[in-house]
Amino acid sequence: MKLSCIPTCFFNDLINTRAMSLSDWVQMACRLDLDGIEVYKLYIKEDERDKDSMSRISDMIHSSGLEVSMFTSYADLSMPESAERREQLASIRWDIDSANIFKTNIVRLTAGKWREGQTVDETLKLVAKGLKESLDYAEEKGVMLALEDHPEIGTKIADFIRILELVDDDRLKVNLDTSNPMESGDSSVELAKLVKSRIVHVHLSDRNKDLHHQVVGEGVVDFISVFRILKEVSYDGWLSLETGGRKGEDVIRQAIDFIKNAWSNA
Repeated sequence: MKLSCIPTCFFNDLINTRAMSLSDWVQMACRLDLDGIEVYKLYIKEDERDKDSMSRISDMIHSSGLEVSMFTSYADLSMPESAERREQLASIRWDIDSANIFKTNIVRLTAGKWREGQTVDETLKLVAKGLKESLDYAEEKGVMLALEDHPEIGTKIADFIRILELVDDDRLKVNLDTSNPMESGDSSVELAKLVKSRIVHVHLSDRNKDLHHQVVGEGVVDFISVFRILKEVSYDGWLSLETGGRKGEDVIRQAIDFIKNAWSNA
């Protein structure tokens, strides 16, 4: 079991105000004794999205002793054929190339959002088509695409499984988020049972009954049951803390301690 983190509690500082630099976060991750971090696409400033700049960032992360568990991106593949859709597909190829620069073999993708005037079936077929069209390039570059059960499309288990069925390709993997299914009244435990053999990365997120994000371990997510399912398939991939709720290094340390204990007891 390797621990990573995507510090959502610091997103405003890392992405919006830039009050915290990526180097600041890397130093904190080292103090927390994490094995790695995710590189979220939005960490990278627009003027740093060239190969040389990203290589310098990658070197900074790896020279600190950390690995990159996943290049965490997003996609919206729910629109019909258009220039916007072609841009989304090109963006996925850029994400795959970026994963190579950051020395990770996983790219997290999302399915997208629901669109007025499109049926559920039409939408899921469009999402599946875009994912299917991206798999050959990913394989060529040695990268796995990991679809997340992410809002909007994908939090409902039936929709998520339908996308996997439509793609019908074992090369499409899963980044399991442990709280997102709650948005549709579903459970990550039930989803994990269905996709356990395809999980290559896990987002450990927690929420309360009102769906508000919580510090990991303070909400209602049944982490031990999820971990037992992972252990059934001898999962040895990344567990990445998605640290919502209160902001602070001590809060992340608390979450790490909780997860280590839960994994040991699962």
